[in-house]
Amino acid sequence: MSQRPTPAHRHRALAPVLLAALLLGACASTPPVPPPPFVPEALVPEKRSAAFEEVAKLIREEYVDPRLNGADWAEITTRYRSKALNAADDEAYWKELNRMVGELRDAHSRVVSPMEAKATRDQRGSHGLRVQAHQGRYLVMGVNGNSQAALLGLRPGSELLAVDGKPAAEWWAQQAAEVRGSSTERSQQGLINQALNAGAVGSQRVLRVRGADGGEREFTLRQDVLQHLLVRSHQLADGTGYLRFAGFQPAAAGEIALALRRLSTSDRLVLDLRGNGGGQLKMTLQLLGWLLPPGTAGKVVTRDNKRITVLAGLLDVTPTLEITAQPLRLEQPLAVLVDEGSASAAELASAVLQSRGRARVFGSTSCGCLLAVRKGRDLPGGGLLLFSEVDMLIDGSKRIEGVGVVPDEPVFADPAAMVQGRDTVLDAARAWLAQQPAKPTPKPA
Repeated sequence: MSQRPTPAHRHRALAPVLLAALLLGACASTPPVPPPPFVPEALVPEKRSAAFEEVAKLIREEYVDPRLNGADWAEITTRYRSKALNAADDEAYWKELNRMVGELRDAHSRVVSPMEAKATRDQRGSHGLRVQAHQGRYLVMGVNGNSQAALLGLRPGSELLAVDGKPAAEWWAQQAAEVRGSSTERSQQGLINQALNAGAVGSQRVLRVRGADGGEREFTLRQDVLQHLLVRSHQLADGTGYLRFAGFQPAAAGEIALALRRLSTSDRLVLDLRGNGGGQLKMTLQLLGWLLPPGTAGKVVTRDNKRITVLAGLLDVTPTLEITAQPLRLEQPLAVLVDEGSASAAELASAVLQSRGRARVFGSTSCGCLLAVRKGRDLPGGGLLLFSEVDMLIDGSKRIEGVGVVPDEPVFADPAAMVQGRDTVLDAARAWLAQQPAKPTPKPA
């Protein structure tokens, strides 16, 4: 028989519960403490030399193409050795190493400085701009909606006139001369945009632009930690489903899957991969599994066609291009949008969909940057070497690296239309989709 508790007993029984609640409340109200800012170590001459030799050896012995894309690696390393080892400071040293690897003309292969590799989130910033050189003008083709530039009123379609007081043409030419080599002119332009957006958090960039009305305006942008909008999806009134995401990054995987489920009842689909810089191969094959039956998307090419192994050859880690089945397969008419900023995994996805006749591609030729880095290699002094170990052939024969995905329907993103809030590439895709018979995917049972 249980005894009914007295008031005193009840108070004593509640005490541990109240204490736990107070402790949990205290924990919940404690703000997270950001990690301390990263400070790179000063390089001694021995580490400079060791890092240089490590880069030279790894590229020579393990780069995917044994001919090194036709580059004379012995001559290149000889030419850069004194420049790198005698660089004025550590930042200049890492830049010289990066330029040396850039002689391969491969967008994926590069040397990353310790600061770039290990900076905390609060030390990483971007102005969120994309500028394109076009017929002697420098046009603002993209402004990240979460950026300070967007907040202050800088709009796509504007013309860039000056950067930090220097005429845009002069600034652009200087950056073009300084950035490392890359896969194509389009990827080289991407590196210039990286330079435009770069800068320590708290630093300032002053831009002078000409707007749609012909008036000039100056924007002073303080470098800020930029929050990227990972996934954007809409069900439009005409029955078109729209999906756009910034990259094939694990943080976006769940939201992409949810968006595809929601859009499964659309009459037609737009997959917008403009500005998508790529990411995980696994996620790319998963995306293709929503749109294509399982099977092989293409062929991987390794150095001398050898398997890539770890653990002294015990474990084979050679990637494959096997499309993985997903909970639903969407069969609606599909338009894919690409531009110069569509790279790597975004090019793999769009190329496979185009090659299989599953989608019609709209926009401008993509980056031409489809190789794969398996993992970064740590360098003495804290830097990181990334280099391509895998090439890919779409459906076993078509190479995208150095070429890009060429749209079925080329459409120039007209700046005049941008300032009016119109998207000429999306408009063209929707016009084509409107002529296709609707074929929505049935809901799962």
